[in-house]
Amino acid sequence: MSPVNFCGPCNLSSALYVIRNHGTFTKVQQRWSSYKSSPKYTTPEDYTDYEISQDPNEWKYVERVLRYKIVPKPSNQDVIFPSGFKPATASPTDYPYFIERTKNYMQPVYLKRNRKGDKKITKIGNIQGNIWELERDMKQYIEKHSKKRIASQIHEFAGLIKLKGDFVNRVKEWMNTKGF
Repeated sequence: MSPVNFCGPCNLSSALYVIRNHGTFTKVQQRWSSYKSSPKYTTPEDYTDYEISQDPNEWKYVERVLRYKIVPKPSNQDVIFPSGFKPATASPTDYPYFIERTKNYMQPVYLKRNRKGDKKITKIGNIQGNIWELERDMKQYIEKHSKKRIASQIHEFAGLIKLKGDFVNRVKEWMNTKGF
């Protein structure tokens, strides 16, 4: 049997897959093991051409697709937008507790599920002030409207309340009535 000659720019570290066909070896696939085997570009002429524009009329089209550097502040009026968003109207001194909005001005109410999806936990965050009174008022409202008792857990240090079950819409409804 004659020696097999694999031609091409192969090195020993690249993986070669061969099959045996009637006494001869045939190269089927060659896998490059890393980016180091790719050719290196050293001169700027090898890259794609580009042009830097100094024209402000062209720049306004680019600015339209860029993200905002800050999230625009919503109006302070007591209105409901077509999307369902309602801006916060309560101040931290209105109640003995306060629920601060997120940096995107959204209510910090989340639904957590386990992997199977059968266990649901409603999580309320960014709570300041008397968290025990907030939990009592909120549970009273939810139990009145859902007509069932709910279990809750308070994490005072983190400013967090967890409710057993899916009560996201009820909590947001309660927060809207209070102005949070």
